[in-house]
Amino acid sequence: MSPHTCLMGSTAVRKRPRFAPARAAVVVAAIAFAAAGCSSDQTTPAAAPSASSCADPAYCAPASWDTKLAPTPLPQIRSFVEPLNVVISARSTVSLASIQQAIGDWLTVSTKTTVSLTGIHIMCISSEQADVTGHGYVPQNQAWRLGGCVGGNTLSLAGDEDHARLWNQPVKGSADGAWFVAASYETLCLVKDGKLETASKDAAYAALHPDKTYHCVDGGPGSFDTKHPDGYEDGAATFVAAIAAAAKAKGWHFSQQIITVTRAAAAGEGGVPFDHRVSVLTVTH
Repeated sequence: MSPHTCLMGSTAVRKRPRFAPARAAVVVAAIAFAAAGCSSDQTTPAAAPSASSCADPAYCAPASWDTKLAPTPLPQIRSFVEPLNVVISARSTVSLASIQQAIGDWLTVSTKTTVSLTGIHIMCISSEQADVTGHGYVPQNQAWRLGGCVGGNTLSLAGDEDHARLWNQPVKGSADGAWFVAASYETLCLVKDGKLETASKDAAYAALHPDKTYHCVDGGPGSFDTKHPDGYEDGAATFVAAIAAAAKAKGWHFSQQIITVTRAAAAGEGGVPFDHRVSVLTVTH
């Protein structure tokens, strides 16, 4: 099978260490930064640059603010798109590698990453595609998971697996370019008796039937929704909060602008809704 965030092989279970509560963390980070004078958090929605404004030093509007329609191996979960919900601006002078190192627990995983956990063979993350350059859909350039593959898979049992897929957009004059991110929280879910439910309800059954497991976006069928009722917005908020906290700790300047974009869809995997907002982050020395 080809799960959303991980492919479970011979026996299955998976994912991730937990970060701070999503929306609360963003609010706390924004207040703390504003008080310290280290950040400008512009929360008034702004229009995204048009497709013709590709000389913009921050980023150019992608061909689509949604990922390409992705199939699933389970009839209970229909094909879906996901939102690009965070942009790391090309105006940033702190490199993506330095940002990742500073946020610590967000570790690189790949579609080739496999681990064995108590006899369970796990492929860490599936490939998705986006078109951020106007040259067609391509797989993610990088993928990060809070806690990496083993820890992230463990966290998914409780609906605490947050991850981010990243696509690069070259921008003239910028060493790193802009990075477009699709972030979300997921729960390890299971099809049992034809219905989706959280895998933690019957971990033994999940281990014996890896072909019936999947990673469901929090807030949708088969997932937890108490801590993270909106897997897309909450996942993005936690990711942004991690970068904001890292910038504060490093003494970097951090700013966040919320823009509104036009999307072709309004919901993603499992029918979990997402809005038209995108956080554009700039991190400078």
